[in-house]
Amino acid sequence: MSKKKQPIPPQPGSVEEKLHEISTGLVAKGKFVEALRQLMVLAADHVTNAQLWMLIGHVYARIANWSDALGALDTAIALDPLQWQAHRIKALALFSLGRKQEACTLIDKVVKHSNESGDWMLRAYIHAHTSSDPLEALQTARDWGKRFADPLTRNAKPLKVQDRNPRKKLKIGYVTADFREHSVAFFMLPVLQHHNPDNVEVHVYFNGHWDHITPQLRVLVPHWLDIMEMSDEEVCKRIREDQIDILVDLSGFTHGHRLGVFARRAAPVQVTWLGYMLPLGMKAMDYRMVDYGIAPVGHESHYSETLFRVSSMASYAPPVYAPLCEELPMLRNGYPTLVSLNSSAKITDEMLRIWARILQAREDARLIIMVKEENADAAQAHMQPRVEAAGMPLDRVFVLHRQPLDQFMEMGHIADVALDTSPISGGTTTLHTLWMGLPIVTLDAERGVGASSARILDALGWERAATHSEQEYVERALDYMRDTERLLRLRAVVRDRLQNCGLMDYASRTAELEKAYRLMWLNHLRGNLGIGDTDADLEQLLAESENAA
Repeated sequence: MSKKKQPIPPQPGSVEEKLHEISTGLVAKGKFVEALRQLMVLAADHVTNAQLWMLIGHVYARIANWSDALGALDTAIALDPLQWQAHRIKALALFSLGRKQEACTLIDKVVKHSNESGDWMLRAYIHAHTSSDPLEALQTARDWGKRFADPLTRNAKPLKVQDRNPRKKLKIGYVTADFREHSVAFFMLPVLQHHNPDNVEVHVYFNGHWDHITPQLRVLVPHWLDIMEMSDEEVCKRIREDQIDILVDLSGFTHGHRLGVFARRAAPVQVTWLGYMLPLGMKAMDYRMVDYGIAPVGHESHYSETLFRVSSMASYAPPVYAPLCEELPMLRNGYPTLVSLNSSAKITDEMLRIWARILQAREDARLIIMVKEENADAAQAHMQPRVEAAGMPLDRVFVLHRQPLDQFMEMGHIADVALDTSPISGGTTTLHTLWMGLPIVTLDAERGVGASSARILDALGWERAATHSEQEYVERALDYMRDTERLLRLRAVVRDRLQNCGLMDYASRTAELEKAYRLMWLNHLRGNLGIGDTDADLEQLLAESENAA
């Protein structure tokens, strides 16, 4: 890689200095409302400053106000067409607004002018979530990896493992920005609660802002380090000093990741899990932990990591506040209500057209579409034009902005049936939806990111619940709305189904996870990645390792 030029420091008292202060202060600390207020004050006197409009667009993007972000970014680009950071954020805004092919075209243009890791990573993310071709996801991830991660790996200082005892207490390090109100926290809470301190010593390297959920996780972790203010080199050095045996990435290509730490080979065994279900394209990530539902035999070539399979990929801990409505809203209202609860970035124009077909066939049905925007105006600006373009009846479609978790978990009191997205399906949202008592209409898929909902339904014993065509999807939604007795039966049994499946068998799942870590450790001692699932005879392998030593 070419040596990066050092930026020229802004002149004291200049607008550039003020923008730098806002960016490194308010924005970096997540104080977006105050950042926007100060930026708008500056805009009154510096309306032709492209950097100012770029930062306004960036802040709008951070609060998922994509329509306003796009307007600000277009202004920045009009003022300075070579403002490539504005183009980059615009690509993300287009993607989030459902204009995915435009986003792919723009981000491809951006990387032709960029040697920034974040630009190439965003390209991999956008392409992987736009195309259903697993090899495209792999190739664009490798385009990032070979430019940015792999050179760091080649130049990393040798890692010396002092204690090679196959039976030792393993030091497990979790690296995440999402131990907060986030889907990863709902999966990891029962894991942290059930880790056996005789088998593992748990360390967390947290790269995020604390919220009301963070202390619930912090109290379960004996060794916790906040790393937001530390460089990748400093974090890598600390992890090596802590002598972590298994380092687990819980972010992938999502906000707050620290893949640069993994690229520097911070631990002898490195695993990616939960946070991102697509390949990372970097040689230093040894394993991807999956189950056979998410990655069946034959999918090994779809990933840059070696697949390590467990019987169930995750554990699910429902939110504390989740009141179950045993009555059916459609019987109270006199009409059925459908709801989409997935991230709006997953809602394609094709999906909207399928939903329009359902509404056209059932003329009294309503649809609620919940989006990521934080306020009602931004939500309407994002989704209303797309709803109109899809030919939906505007008097029966309601766009709802992002809700606090407690209110989100009350949607079962309002809706009767949930509609999943494709080609990227729900994950945690699907589990929350089922916990509310709602059936979910989903399309099956080959890739794990498209089949998550289908595999969850399989785990609950509803193997034929997923649909396999757009027409079957439409018919399934209509069938649910016609069969109120079926919907009532589902509400009565779904929580028992969840509680009695592997997803909520926390002790067994965590014990299997610890076995997986032990087998990965034995692979490392043996110098290969040969053991790839937890069906292996651990005691026999431990004895073999001790004899070999």
